[in-house]
Amino acid sequence: MRYRQWVRRFLATVLSVIVLFGLFNYTIDPLWTFCHTNRFNNAQPGFNERQLKTNRAYFCGLEQYDTLLLGSSRTTYINQHDFKGMKVFNYASVSMYPNEYRGWIENAKKIKGSDFKTIILGVDFFGSNDGSFGKQQMSTTPPASKYLETTTSFLYRYKMLFTMDTLYKSIASIKHSRQLDTTDYTRDNVKRTIRISQARKQQAVAHQRGLYGNMVYGKGYHYNTRIRAYFQQLKEENPHTRFIIFTTPISAELFKLMVYKGNLKDYERWLEMLVDVFGEVYDFMGINTITDNPKNYADLHHFYPEFGTLIADRITGTANAKLPDDFGVRVTKVNLETHLKEIDAQAAIRH
Repeated sequence: MRYRQWVRRFLATVLSVIVLFGLFNYTIDPLWTFCHTNRFNNAQPGFNERQLKTNRAYFCGLEQYDTLLLGSSRTTYINQHDFKGMKVFNYASVSMYPNEYRGWIENAKKIKGSDFKTIILGVDFFGSNDGSFGKQQMSTTPPASKYLETTTSFLYRYKMLFTMDTLYKSIASIKHSRQLDTTDYTRDNVKRTIRISQARKQQAVAHQRGLYGNMVYGKGYHYNTRIRAYFQQLKEENPHTRFIIFTTPISAELFKLMVYKGNLKDYERWLEMLVDVFGEVYDFMGINTITDNPKNYADLHHFYPEFGTLIADRITGTANAKLPDDFGVRVTKVNLETHLKEIDAQAAIRH
């Protein structure tokens, strides 16, 4: 009898630990497989954004959204709630290239069960590069369908409650909820950041100067001749959807580096292609009031979230006294030639 009691107590203890383990991870929910919010999980580090956002989209639904926002890490800093008159889901993630857009749109449409009224694309000039660095980036990222397959796999949301990896992420989320770290995500898919120290910024800038100078621009750059086909396919497969295109505003220093490395003509070719395919583009790049102020950036190309609000206001035509006239030029086939001349004039002061 004593042996049986000991076994029962042991099993009960083990079961209790397992239940508490899962309940703890459920409460924090660092993988966004559930939709609740509390004071312990209202902020978390943004790891594997592609999987996190797919989890949230699938388990919390996309029916309430009429607009999809896609782009790279730069676009992740735009608050999806800043687009007045639109219900936007920000599906952007780090290093997203144009060849990925189709897959992420298909993921979102499958989850939503219908087309989106509007798709907003935050396009990056680096996305037109299929040199060695660009090829490596595009080939190492799994297709969007793989992430959705993971999300919809058998008992995924429940199995993940009982892993040590989830536990470590839960603990990290609690720490972030107590005090905002460098970057965090809220439970409603909004990315926040603090003003980083000058020392940390200088370190990031030094790294990016080397990366862009050697791999992304200059000899490391090769214009992707398939990029037009990527965008044309999006339009053909989504005939009832309105596309809004904007160029992501890199700092003036990085723009000057692009020019210095000999990529100006490729940049203008890229911009002409976007206007030709979509009819219009909001161009936030170049040298303007926002990009020419280094304080607006955490490094050479990631602007602080408040400037994402200015992008949203320009696109939606929302009045904002803080929005400079030269930030976000609407380029169409009518004013394209004039705009390219203005870019040439900006490039003349690259030194």
